Amino acid sequence: MKLICTQENIDRVVTYLERVIGRQSTLPILSNFLLETEKGRLKISATNLEIGVVAYIGAKIEKEGKIAVPAKIIGNFIHNLPKSDVLEIESDGKSLLINNVSHKMKIKGLDGKDFPIIPQYKKDYFFSFPAQELKNALSRLLFCVSLNESRLELTGVHIFFYQDAIHLAATDSFRLAEEIIPFTDHAAGYDDFLKENASLILPNTTLQEIMRIITPESDEVKIALEENQVFFEIDGIQIISRAINGKYPDYKQIIPQTFTLQAVFKKEDIQRAIKIANTFSSYNANEITLSFDPESKKCVVTSVSQELGENETILDVEYLSDAGKLSMVFNPRYVLDGINALSGDRVLFLANTASTPAAIRMLDTEGHSDEKYLYIAMPIRK
Repeated sequence: MKLICTQENIDRVVTYLERVIGRQSTLPILSNFLLETEKGRLKISATNLEIGVVAYIGAKIEKEGKIAVPAKIIGNFIHNLPKSDVLEIESDGKSLLINNVSHKMKIKGLDGKDFPIIPQYKKDYFFSFPAQELKNALSRLLFCVSLNESRLELTGVHIFFYQDAIHLAATDSFRLAEEIIPFTDHAAGYDDFLKENASLILPNTTLQEIMRIITPESDEVKIALEENQVFFEIDGIQIISRAINGKYPDYKQIIPQTFTLQAVFKKEDIQRAIKIANTFSSYNANEITLSFDPESKKCVVTSVSQELGENETILDVEYLSDAGKLSMVFNPRYVLDGINALSGDRVLFLANTASTPAAIRMLDTEGHSDEKYLYIAMPIRK
């Protein structure tokens, strides 16, 4: 293999791929990148057997070939070269030589034939989404994913396919987030796809990588599904992941259809009140109380610790509807995480009773509820 490419192009790709290299000592090949030439380009691949990433770089190919080289070593070398450098890369199948005017490195490699085969999708993609919208949605969902692998289905994000959009949901059974994303476009065969693939569960780790690869310049994310494998393409980079086998809970059943209490907070005020209340909550089983009083147009946020003392914050609230006074007990982190995920400077808090799920939504500049995103927090029953 022999080729010429720029440091800037290869550095960008190596940065993405470094995060997915395998760390299993029993399979040393997984700590390597596979470099190979394909159709006049340099192709670099990385995998940990759960997720694979394949990227292409424009290059002047003088000789075909492939080799697997340690990701950490080549990454450290490439990152520290000047961005304006033009690199000459050459391999004899046993080692890789990289050099420019001032720097030279020879890296011992492995036979590229031993690298795991990463499936690639070469057909038309079923559908695509606005990249920035997907990234924003994932930032409001992934913190809800469960870290407990005893229920593997909850360690991923559930994606339900509809005719014009997808519904994404994440839950750890204590809180839930759902976001609706409309399609940018979908292929002619989407109706047939929809009949066979109503939903799937994608691993949290895969979606974390999707978020990192989407840059401010990214326009769209293409997605396809084939034999329980999901293929994403972003800016010419392809990410391959297996779907999680399992049945996701019917979370829509726990979402109330209507709410008797609808209260609007200033986002900064409720954030500050919960953070202050959290000072004592860590000493009282992580509990804070929100006491709504529509008559006085107030809400009192309190926490009490028998060892340390107590705290009370009184907030002004705009009540859109109510059914009298209501007090609810929450884990402060679950409420605060939901509020932090919202854009805008006002928060719509929705509830019915002290023991049923409460909801948090965003408000737009005109005061209308954003129906695309919903956050549910389960109160603590007392």
